[in-house]
Amino acid sequence: MRWCVAAVLSALATIRVGSAAAQGDEDLDLIPSEVLEDSTDGQAVEELAQPPLSSRLFLEDAFSLWSPSTSVPVAYPAELVSWQNRLSLDVNLRWKPWKTLVINFSDRLSAFAEQGNPILSSDTFRNALREGYVAWQPPADHTYFEAGRVNIRKGVGLGFNPTDFFKTRTLVGQASLDPSVLRQNRLGTLLLRWQAIWSGGSASIAFAPKVADSPDLSNGEPGRFDPRFDATNDAFRLLCSIGFDVWDLNPEILAYFELGRSKLGLNLSRPVGDAVIAYAEWAGGPQSHLITRAIEYGQETGTLPPVAPIDPPNLSRKFRSDLVTGFSWTVATAVTLNIEYHYHQAGFSRANWRSWFDVGGAPEASPFLAAELWYLRAYASDQQEPISRHQLFLRAAWPRAFVTDLELTGFAFVSLLDGSVLSQVSASYYLSSVWTASAYASANLGDDRSERGSFPQRLNSILQLTRYF
Repeated sequence: MRWCVAAVLSALATIRVGSAAAQGDEDLDLIPSEVLEDSTDGQAVEELAQPPLSSRLFLEDAFSLWSPSTSVPVAYPAELVSWQNRLSLDVNLRWKPWKTLVINFSDRLSAFAEQGNPILSSDTFRNALREGYVAWQPPADHTYFEAGRVNIRKGVGLGFNPTDFFKTRTLVGQASLDPSVLRQNRLGTLLLRWQAIWSGGSASIAFAPKVADSPDLSNGEPGRFDPRFDATNDAFRLLCSIGFDVWDLNPEILAYFELGRSKLGLNLSRPVGDAVIAYAEWAGGPQSHLITRAIEYGQETGTLPPVAPIDPPNLSRKFRSDLVTGFSWTVATAVTLNIEYHYHQAGFSRANWRSWFDVGGAPEASPFLAAELWYLRAYASDQQEPISRHQLFLRAAWPRAFVTDLELTGFAFVSLLDGSVLSQVSASYYLSSVWTASAYASANLGDDRSERGSFPQRLNSILQLTRYF
């Protein structure tokens, strides 16, 4: 259970594992128009147009420090570390042996040292195979095929992507909690994909086979030397999408098919003047409530007992929607601001949160009950979906702040149910063409009986040094 609840802290509250790809990656997905490049299937075209051989290799060290744990209304069922150090070797290779063929490989090997764990233990080394696939362009123009482990990124939102159907269970630890960084550096899915691009539109079909049973969520981080195909390929999945350029709306329609999780999706974006881009993202389909899905998954994978301490709510499976709507505003061509509203119909309501705190904080509550309550939150993190029904996302990015080599970013998730906040600010300074120093600070703000304020560790800071080769 320790790994289960640690996953919550890593992805929702504090930063459990510090890491990042080259700082240039943090410039990706800063504005919806860049995200749109992914959703219009431009990835294969870009790869086939690049030089024959390219690589990115870097070594980074990140030291993380957490504030002391405090008592919370629902007892946290795991021991928490106060410090951790991670040393990582990150490799990205792209080889084009022929004009129409590209081979891609992306991997990270990390060594960890943390409070309470001996050096060279079973948890010291972990490997994350993010991508490994081939892209082929047959003689027919504007048609592409990909096969292997591919990170397919869909959606125009920044803080939450309802149409990013392959995001579940793909988290790889980062120094930053910024959704743009998490989205860029996660585990890909083993699949086959066909793409076609023409003037004014594109289409794609991706098929991901089932190669393993669903993993036990308590296994936590994608780790050690297991490629974790059980996390990314535990079901047969099919994704079809088609996009157009109509009235500057750039609509993309998606149809996702999975047993028990099929959905329809829609992405829209439109420039408003020279500095503002408005966008919206929607997905909907038959779905159970988050609590029901979490308990069922825990019982199916053996993490929760067949008769769990908490019975799932009597909420029938019905059509439920997820929605993101917002805009980006580039101020004086320097600072980009994003404001988004997130609606997750299957998430916690105010009544669900009251029950969570009342049941878990009762004097007679057992450790098993607290563990299950925190499991619900770990499951939402693992699925990369909000746990609450309504939230606000704010983000600001300043690539050349004050001086050319300084980059500042900050974001906040604000619960519209209780006003609690998860926030992070970061600064990266490019010391030279091969050295980058970064600092991150995150905080959970709110009272004890709130979504963010109920975490036992409120503050986290990370210092990171990266050397590129």
